[in-house]
Amino acid sequence: MPPGPRDSGDRHDAAWRRSAACPPPGAHALTLSARAADTQDPEEQDRLRALEALQILDTPPEEVFDDLAWLAGRMCEAPTSLITLVAAEHLWFKARCGIDADLMARDETFCAHALNQDDILEIPDTHLDPRFTRHPLVVGAPHVRFYAGALVRGAGGHRLGTLCVLDIRPRELTELQREGLRRLARRASEALETRRQRLLAQSRESAIAELLDVLPDGVVTCDATGALREFNATSRDWHGVDARRCPPEDWARHFDLYDERGETLLEPAQIPLVRAWKGERVRGQTIVIGRPDRPPRSVSCNANPLLGVDGAILGAVCTMHDVTVQIRFAQLMERMALTDELTRLPNRAAWFAELDQAVAWGRRSNHVVAVMFMDLNGFKQINDVFGHAAGDEVLRQFGQRLRETCRHGEFIARLSGDEFVICAHGLGDDSPDPARIAERIHRAMAADMVWEGQRIPVRCSIGFAIERGPEVDATRLMEKADQAMYAAKRDKTPELTAALATMPLG
Repeated sequence: MPPGPRDSGDRHDAAWRRSAACPPPGAHALTLSARAADTQDPEEQDRLRALEALQILDTPPEEVFDDLAWLAGRMCEAPTSLITLVAAEHLWFKARCGIDADLMARDETFCAHALNQDDILEIPDTHLDPRFTRHPLVVGAPHVRFYAGALVRGAGGHRLGTLCVLDIRPRELTELQREGLRRLARRASEALETRRQRLLAQSRESAIAELLDVLPDGVVTCDATGALREFNATSRDWHGVDARRCPPEDWARHFDLYDERGETLLEPAQIPLVRAWKGERVRGQTIVIGRPDRPPRSVSCNANPLLGVDGAILGAVCTMHDVTVQIRFAQLMERMALTDELTRLPNRAAWFAELDQAVAWGRRSNHVVAVMFMDLNGFKQINDVFGHAAGDEVLRQFGQRLRETCRHGEFIARLSGDEFVICAHGLGDDSPDPARIAERIHRAMAADMVWEGQRIPVRCSIGFAIERGPEVDATRLMEKADQAMYAAKRDKTPELTAALATMPLG
């Protein structure tokens, strides 16, 4: 039951009234004016380091400690209760009820003596204990006559302070009160350990954040709700924005996330971090960050869900590695592998890849597929008369005129030597008309070519073949067009007329 005044003296009444409630924050630090503890002792140094690591001295009151001090006072029916932490040069009260003292030498305190006990230090009557007969709180207000303190320990069992109760009359605790004081002191120790673990977690988080910020790769995370959390410096630089509270369905638009071709905004379900957030493991997904103010950046993404011990998804993490240079190099190598070095037209390999696609498309859709074969008339004589350098220039100019003459849907390639090919396909009004294509080519060839000031007349022979439907065959088309071209050469008719020579359909 609540304590009441036990002394008729005015000073005792005032001290007792102060015990009715915990005073407001302030004046918690009791500065030492006398000699301090032996800080050269290795054990004491370890203890002080453990206390310092808690970063708790001179911090504001905390409810958990205030509650424990209050409970201890009420349980022990004591007007004053404290949670003390013993530092190198002062005794500091983390929680207090019923005391206003502001000066206390560490080696004169009750708590400093309690640190040397393995169990509760209980002083039934301070007037009978020579260690405390001249103690400031004994000879002055509130005239303490009774003290009991249980150890508050830190990590490693270090004795950091006490949970103690004081009274202004001599007395003894009951065994139940002693056990209660021990248990409350253990709760105070647990609160200190909770604080230590929180500081360690914050330190680890800070270290991880620093580590992530120096990584050359982008790293982003989200929590179980899909809210973005980590967004390292590389990610901020690449995206040009910092993480903000936007739902996963808005990530593609907000962070400029496109498919690997850089053409289409990703759907939410395609975003690597979202996929991981849904429980999927993502490996090597290439996406493009398409900021409007920068060149597109290709990144290879790996993403994992973050799982709790029970398997529940706690969030997700995604790493992004810049592969822009590698992709551009691969594209360049592919273009080089499929490009004729002399004319810069698609080469033989590119031609057969395109022809296979056109034939497959024609079979599926019943569209017309046309193949045109052409070569330069008298090209050997050009080489013999003007030299191979002139011959190369003629081939370059011929390829350029073909490129300028042909239209959308007409694929041009250099097959070999002076042989060039065209593939065209379509349906209905869009069906290819090889005769018209040939006419355009011959008009383009009407003007002589020029090499080192010399005019070189160049003409070509053209043959074509057309097939339609599910029986379209690439090999047959090539053979027919080749035969038609040689038929045009044999006829020695004007090139435009020869260009109309064709093998029958089917």
